[in-house]
Amino acid sequence: MSMKSAFRMRNFAKKLLLILFSAFLGLAICEIGLRLLGFKYSGSTWRNDPLLGWSLRPGASAWEVDEGVAWSKINSHGYRDRERAAPKPQGVYRVAVLGDSCTEARQVDRDKGFTSLVEEELNRRHCCGERQVEVLNFGIGGVGTGQELLLLRERVWKFNPDMIVLQFYAGNDVFNNHRALNTSSPDKAPYFLLRNGKLELDESFRQGRAFDPTYIKLKGVSADIMNSSALLQLVYKLSRLYAQRQEMARLSGAGQTVAPSDTDAPPPEYQRYLSYLPPAIPSMVEAWQVTEALIVELNKETSSHHAPLLIMTIPAIHQIQPNPKIQEAYRAKYKIESLEYADDRVERHARANGIPVLRLSKPLVEEARRTGTYMAGFANTPPNSGHLNERGHAVVARELVRAICEIAATRAAAKSLSKN
Repeated sequence: MSMKSAFRMRNFAKKLLLILFSAFLGLAICEIGLRLLGFKYSGSTWRNDPLLGWSLRPGASAWEVDEGVAWSKINSHGYRDRERAAPKPQGVYRVAVLGDSCTEARQVDRDKGFTSLVEEELNRRHCCGERQVEVLNFGIGGVGTGQELLLLRERVWKFNPDMIVLQFYAGNDVFNNHRALNTSSPDKAPYFLLRNGKLELDESFRQGRAFDPTYIKLKGVSADIMNSSALLQLVYKLSRLYAQRQEMARLSGAGQTVAPSDTDAPPPEYQRYLSYLPPAIPSMVEAWQVTEALIVELNKETSSHHAPLLIMTIPAIHQIQPNPKIQEAYRAKYKIESLEYADDRVERHARANGIPVLRLSKPLVEEARRTGTYMAGFANTPPNSGHLNERGHAVVARELVRAICEIAATRAAAKSLSKN
């Protein structure tokens, strides 16, 4: 190589290094600026899961700022809970709570969620005996009853819980148990089907590279990197917003907003109201049948492990609307006879199978009307919208503590009688 060529190469290398350094410096300044200005963006704590379709990523951490402002830290087992030992330590009484986003509660600080509040109060009251009580949060946003059954069978029992609480949400749990109605990644979830009166598991979702262990790990690493950078989160948020607008424009231009002609298909915006009505289309009939069969199966599963099952129904926002006029207008709009239809049906079915039920719509709406405050909604969201806020979680905790203490007292009395 001639001296002239070598000089050109060195000059090019210097310019390239200068460009790279300037770009790095510019990005660093943007990152520092966003952090100093207090910008936060909701990060991802999810991962693909070959058992459930999706779950929480062990060790992940991220902010939630779209609804409330809270920091989410996922423990090493993959749950939004403090670190727990598995199996159960000696001298500990464990309550395992299965549920969806209402239980995961990423909208509030972890110690303000109902599972943490219940643990604290049970240890103060000692109604489960003198043992230390741990209330384990197995909530995963978007899951249905079928996924909760799989979670219990395959992952929860290793923690040796003494009691199981199944949180049921009328707003979408029935939908989540049926592929045609599911609004949470319907093609990426397992389903139970009823065949000749028996539940059969459909795991056909596990196809392609999305559930390859290496792919899942790499996706998790990239999500962790993104969660650590306000700038990367901003770019991602803007790109998603642009893609959503493009998709909406495409669908609008293609005339995709017209209701489907299939008479068996759910009506437009069905997720807003259909769970409050008696089923009138085949998919809803099937969804209810599967849901009720799953409740029976969950009871069999817990009974085989000698652990009591409590079903706790979390109401949707229309059920806890403190303004009766707004509530009545909603019912009239969708011709709803009772906003308690789903909760009534679940309770009847559960009690017919010997399962106690804790219903929370009444205590939550009474608390809202008594105090003049909302049980759902945050400073950055409309009032009485979305998920329960800290006040709502406090009411749930109060009622759940009462129910757990009653069950513990009943079982203690029965045990005492059997000895005599």
